[in-house]
Amino acid sequence: MKLLRFIRRHADCCYAEFTRIVRQPLGSLMTMSAIGLALALPAGLSAALSNAEGLAAAWGEARSFSIYLKGGTGVAVAEQLAADLERNPAVGAVRRISPAEALAIMEGRSEFAGALETMADNPLPWTLVVTPAPAAADTEFLVLKTTLATLDEVDEVLADTEWLQRLGALLTLAGQALLLVLFMVLVALVVIIGNTIRLEVQKQDGALEVLALLGASRGYMRRPFLYQGFWYGLGGGLVALGLVRLGIWGLGGSFSELMALYDSERVLSGAGWRQDLLILGLGVLTGWLGAWRAVAGQMRRIG
Repeated sequence: MKLLRFIRRHADCCYAEFTRIVRQPLGSLMTMSAIGLALALPAGLSAALSNAEGLAAAWGEARSFSIYLKGGTGVAVAEQLAADLERNPAVGAVRRISPAEALAIMEGRSEFAGALETMADNPLPWTLVVTPAPAAADTEFLVLKTTLATLDEVDEVLADTEWLQRLGALLTLAGQALLLVLFMVLVALVVIIGNTIRLEVQKQDGALEVLALLGASRGYMRRPFLYQGFWYGLGGGLVALGLVRLGIWGLGGSFSELMALYDSERVLSGAGWRQDLLILGLGVLTGWLGAWRAVAGQMRRIG
């Protein structure tokens, strides 16, 4: 029974503060909008970083390198080298491209039509496209690339992975910067919500002193303001989610056009439901902390 009474008291107080906020729509909306705008900054950056990491993962095959064997190398030599590579723990897959297959690929490209007409024989060599294993370290894979370039049957090894390594470093730096931005935003939100609720505390200063004289506990006097902070934080989180969704919708068309230039069907995506819950949770947390900060000073003064 005590638990039921406890839940009932909190539910009544939560509903009462909700109706109080609803009765002041303009002021409440302005406060929630300020909170939402502040939360939308790290939320939008997080969505952008998530999409960038997805693109980097999709372009992970760019870590691959191509091995061009010397002209005249037979099928047996190419297959043996491919089999040896597949046994290497740093290698995830080896794609074999025969001279005939390479010629067929070139014939399907209009820009090579003129050059192919002048060739009597197929001059293209065997090509092995080596893709790293998911757990392979960059250094281990680069050592393998260097070693393969020294083999007698290998004519050339081509790879362009430095840009992907730079992209990974930039994404790591961006993730660390995002944490710093999030921390500063949360501190600012605690201050904003605290100052807003402090005004409500000052309006009810006399009522709080009377309640204290009547023996009301600090928890009882603090409860309405904490739930007020809860609703402000929750509303601000919802505003932030709406702004992020609006931004993704607005940029989605341009992003799709950009991906089409790279023959990709990837679309701009949101942060996901876990991130959405995190944003709402951070909004509620800052609302409670801001309210607690505003009420704590008043409680000390009352004694």
